[in-house]
This record gives sequence, C-alpha cells and structure tokens, in this order.
Amino acid sequence: MAEFLIAFVVSLLLIGGLVLALAFGRAPTWRPDRRKVLDMMQRLQAGEARREEWEMFVGLPLLHDPELEAIRRRCVEIHEGDETHPPAADGLAPYLYDRAARQRLVAVQADLEQLIRDEPFFRSF
Repeated sequence: MAEFLIAFVVSLLLIGGLVLALAFGRAPTWRPDRRKVLDMMQRLQAGEARREEWEMFVGLPLLHDPELEAIRRRCVEIHEGDETHPPAADGLAPYLYDRAARQRLVAVQADLEQLIRDEPFFRSF
C-alpha cells in the first residue's frame, strides 16, 4: 500500500507540473527586430555569423514586420539565386558566402540601416 501511495503522489506531481507548464508556458517564437538582423548581417560581412542563425533568418517568414520581411526576401533571392544571379556560393572559412554574394548583401544592409534610421521613436515621460 505504501508503494502505491508513493507512486500515486509522484505521478500526481509530474502530471500537475506538466499541466501547469502547458497552461502558463508560451509557444517558442522567433521575432527578431531590425537591429538584431542588422547586427547579424554585419557579423556575416565580418565572417563571424553562425550558419544556423542565418539559415533561420532566411528560412522563416517574419510576419510581425512587413518591411523586415521584404529585407528577408531580398536575402533569400541572394541565397537561392534569381533570374539574373546564380545562388550564392559558399565562402572560404569563416565566411558563409563568397565575395560576390557578400557584396550584393551590402546593398540590402544599407537599406536596412535606412529603415532603422527612419523608424519612429517615442519617449514616455
């Protein structure tokens, strides 16, 4: 009888913890802001970007910011190629892309910097 009671209490605690985690937990999301993406692009130019982080940016749509989604789509065109350019080639370590692809990303990065400069800002007093 004692073993049953111990097993019951342990199971009750585990199931209760699972219910609490599901009730109050949040689904994982990835919502980078413009400055975070700019930092990632600067690290890509310097050869310090992680491939996983860049591929997540290129691979997942950014529904929370339409202008940043347009920037992401331009990066996808560079990554996958378009009618006028072939897909971006791998660069020599530590760079993710070759020099030509990184040069094409400079224009996208400049547009992102302009978006950040044009962002409205406010102060609460």
